[in-house]
Amino acid sequence: MQEYGPGIVGEVRFSRQDGGYYVELYDQDGSPVGKTGFWMTEAKAKEAARRLAAKLGGE
Repeated sequence: MQEYGPGIVGEVRFSRQDGGYYVELYDQDGSPVGKTGFWMTEAKAKEAARRLAAKLGGE
């Protein structure tokens, strides 16, 4: 798990069927709080996760 925002961590997942990446985000308690869209590169998925975590964190 990697931290994407204050109190928000995420895990990069690879979708074999679609051949791309997405990130599932969780709060401090381990409850799911969001998921990024589908990206062709891991770097783009991580950037999308940072933006989503900022929105969820109210920044």
